[in-house]
Amino acid sequence: MASNSPSKPPATESTDPTQQYYDDAGTDKFYTLLWGGQDIHAGIYPSSSSPSHSPTDDITLASIATVAKMSDTLFTSGVQLGSTTRILDLGAGYGGAARYLARNYGCEVVCLNLSEVQNERNKAFNRQEGLEDRVSVYGGVFEDVPAAAGEDGGFDVIWSQDSFLHSRNRSQIVAEIDRLLRKDGEGRVVFTDIMASKDAFEQEPELMRHMLERLHLSSLGTRDFYISEFKERGFKDLGYWDGKDHFATHYRRLGEELDRRKEELLGEGVDPSVVERHTGGMKRWVEAKEKGCVDWGIHCFGR
Repeated sequence: MASNSPSKPPATESTDPTQQYYDDAGTDKFYTLLWGGQDIHAGIYPSSSSPSHSPTDDITLASIATVAKMSDTLFTSGVQLGSTTRILDLGAGYGGAARYLARNYGCEVVCLNLSEVQNERNKAFNRQEGLEDRVSVYGGVFEDVPAAAGEDGGFDVIWSQDSFLHSRNRSQIVAEIDRLLRKDGEGRVVFTDIMASKDAFEQEPELMRHMLERLHLSSLGTRDFYISEFKERGFKDLGYWDGKDHFATHYRRLGEELDRRKEELLGEGVDPSVVERHTGGMKRWVEAKEKGCVDWGIHCFGR
């Protein structure tokens, strides 16, 4: 049974740029108002195959559709999600996926996440929905998962959505997944990540440099990188669903909503510089996809 042990806030202000970004009050309001406050990842849209999309494409519903698609990916790979399934969500954000898995399948989900602001909101949602016995929340980084969050080989599934891009050591993430996933051949890894295409840095060096500077990173992962890293540790590639068209639709929709609700965000006390930063970020993600520099989709690996 899950234990909802509190993730204690740091005694001093974090110097980690990723934690500072997500703990920022303006950023938190941006995600809450525009993304719906449950999820922080790209969505799957019914009209993404066309450059023009329907005004009814809903960001919140599209985000839930990604979680549903990942769940279906696990079923297809042979996992029977149920009350005995233990899942570790790396970079869980507000915990929307964890509650979906707990609510729909009865899974026990452990959320690991760096942002204390998001963790507190996650725990509040769990209390509201009566899911504290199914979803637990821990503070920490996915390159070094704390012992309190789970024992070696203790998880049936390791899950993540659009979080690994923030890491400066993705090889160590794969090492931690290898340590924490069950060893009997039945364990599965399912995740999405925002990745660079094969020749992105050669084709568009300035655009990619701006993207990395905004994220405080020196690199992005690639599909080939993940295949190689998991293969090296004895995993099989169980498939990849290419969703980069949906990725572009998602960030285009976010940009539209940001323009439409700009005054609302400012009225909520969001600093104009935060609004401008996000406006530029949305446009650059779309531009990067249109120039063939970004990949996004669902990976699945197994023993």
